[in-house]
Amino acid sequence: RDTSAGKMASSSQHTILLMRLQRDEKRNTWQDYASPGAACDGLCLMFETMLKKTYPNTRKITYDIADLFSFIDEAPDMAALVLDQESHTYVPRSKKWIKAQVYKHLKTQVGPE
Repeated sequence: RDTSAGKMASSSQHTILLMRLQRDEKRNTWQDYASPGAACDGLCLMFETMLKKTYPNTRKITYDIADLFSFIDEAPDMAALVLDQESHTYVPRSKKWIKAQVYKHLKTQVGPE
């Protein structure tokens, strides 16, 4: 039973994002980050880069969290490995977990309502 699924991961947990962003890609790629929060920032940057490539002539591009979640959901492969400090092993995490972390991370950047 995963008791930590709803909790924000510790800021010092090394995190690896594993992904294949397009179906026609022949290989998966990965990015590693010092923390889950940094991985969330990296994922947002990847999404923004994809938007700029998709709409190269658009000067200002805006998106909301639903667009970001669609990007995550539509990726053929995406998962995270998060270092468990106690066991010194990496715990696999799903797209659902990634989206929950992105939501919590972005909510802390916006501040209280």
